[in-house]
Amino acid sequence: MKKYMILLIALLIFMQGDIRQAAAPRLPDGPIEIVVPAEPSGGWDVTAQAIQSVLRQKQIVKGEVHVVYKPGGGGEKGWKYVNESSKQTISMTSSLILSNDLLGQSKLKTDDFTPLAILSKEWQTVALPKGSALTNGKDLLNEIKMHPGKVKIGFAPGLGNDDQLSFVRAADMYGIDPFDIQFLQYDSSEQLIQALFRHEIEAASMTLSEAKPYERHGDITLAAVTSDKRLPGFPDVPTWKEQGIPFVFSHWRGVLGPKNMSEEEISYWDQALKKVTSSPEWKRKINEQDWESFYLNSRETKRFLDQQSVFYQSIMTGN
Repeated sequence: MKKYMILLIALLIFMQGDIRQAAAPRLPDGPIEIVVPAEPSGGWDVTAQAIQSVLRQKQIVKGEVHVVYKPGGGGEKGWKYVNESSKQTISMTSSLILSNDLLGQSKLKTDDFTPLAILSKEWQTVALPKGSALTNGKDLLNEIKMHPGKVKIGFAPGLGNDDQLSFVRAADMYGIDPFDIQFLQYDSSEQLIQALFRHEIEAASMTLSEAKPYERHGDITLAAVTSDKRLPGFPDVPTWKEQGIPFVFSHWRGVLGPKNMSEEEISYWDQALKKVTSSPEWKRKINEQDWESFYLNSRETKRFLDQQSVFYQSIMTGN
């Protein structure tokens, strides 16, 4: 009899687990906001627009879905809006939320939000203006060595983001003191590119998808990419490794929500974002942008952010 009761309890628990998975959790009524904590354009915007498009096309959500722009403070303004929001609000995020905390630029930490998903990753690149006398990343680093503090490198939107850190790391591995690099910060990738066009800066460190439209039109050349081998879509762009610098680095993007989300809300977004990233439309967008699929659910994202916090602590302190 005792054995029978144990089996019965186990069966009930198993059935309840199935019911929890089968039951489709739903959000409270009202429109959904996807916050882009930056100006329109750039990787966060492209990602948010792609999520919005798939949610609508596949009718994954019943209500309206709006992309909302909250630029300022290197993501701080947008994340503060989400942190204080009582609406159905989620936000784009990246490693900038970790570096902001590590640099003391923000009081907000990942613990002030609900991690929902990591969606994709891509590579960093270094762009040179048309007509530049420099031809590759090693040329640029040699120029900095010869003229410390004089060579201007642009990045956007936030201090300590992957655009800046990836260049710092490559330069450091080449024996350059980061303080010998003159960085100029811009509010958006569009402003950064315009500065490059005006030769206001010698080079721009940015993501590959942000640089791609201008590279395809011949307005800029790409001096290096942080991948471990040349990319099929960019066969003429050398890796840092090819240039004698064993540096490989990817930039990820994800989604977070307000801190006190219910288990039902978290489960809702686990299911919704899994459907988004599994769809042919999303995969087509990934390929168009030369991104790599990198989906992690809410639980996996929490672990990933903990690991990344340790990683960024190490690269930002040099330990």
